[in-house]
Amino acid sequence: MTLQIVTILFLFIIVVLSVIVGSRAHQKEKEETERRFTQLKLMNRADRTYSHISSIAQINTDPIVTDVLYDFYIDTLRDLINYTDDIDSIEQRIAKAEEERENDLIVYNTNPTLLSFQEKANHKERLTKLAKLLLFMRRKGRISHSHYQACYDYLRWLNLDIQVNRQLVQANTNFDTGDTRVARTLYGVILSHVRADPLQRPEKKILENYVDEKIKEIYEPELKAIEDAETPEEAAALVEELSKPVDISGFSEE
Repeated sequence: MTLQIVTILFLFIIVVLSVIVGSRAHQKEKEETERRFTQLKLMNRADRTYSHISSIAQINTDPIVTDVLYDFYIDTLRDLINYTDDIDSIEQRIAKAEEERENDLIVYNTNPTLLSFQEKANHKERLTKLAKLLLFMRRKGRISHSHYQACYDYLRWLNLDIQVNRQLVQANTNFDTGDTRVARTLYGVILSHVRADPLQRPEKKILENYVDEKIKEIYEPELKAIEDAETPEEAAALVEELSKPVDISGFSEE
């Protein structure tokens, strides 16, 4: 009888130990699965954020947006250290990001190169996706409402600048080649388009001042010619010539 009790107790202990070991193994497997899932989520978030930083590098003249992105990117990488087996590579990415964010940005240029239709489409798509990321960060409390609005205004400016790129390039080209009538009309269209947007940005003011000066430079010799006209008829003819409309249908934004 005693042997039976001992045997039962022994088997009971084995069963309990098996349950405990199995439960711990299951818990460890669950924890490892959760760790891998978090690792993948953070890695994807870091990669997407860095792709946004890279996507506007060619048109970025102000660190207001990239500073936010770099903060988010580096913080994500630091969180990732707790879930990765390759800590060295993550630390290298952090060091690289901290170094890159100190690099000089491009200077806003009123004499840009022409963007192709595909380049414009790509830039606009990237700006749209970046605006969505900034909204996500605002909702998560990563940035304040005022900071978000300032970043959003900057993205609006980049979009506006992309929109007038073709006309600005064409206006500058016509000005340089002496076709001032077409240049004058294109500059006027650009100025009208830019001033119709209430957005306030330093780059926008630079563009407005640049276009204003170009228009004044174009008008100056023609106005002087009118002033120096020997007869009213000659002056009237010059005014009429100056007022002739110019066909710029071939100079659309696209």
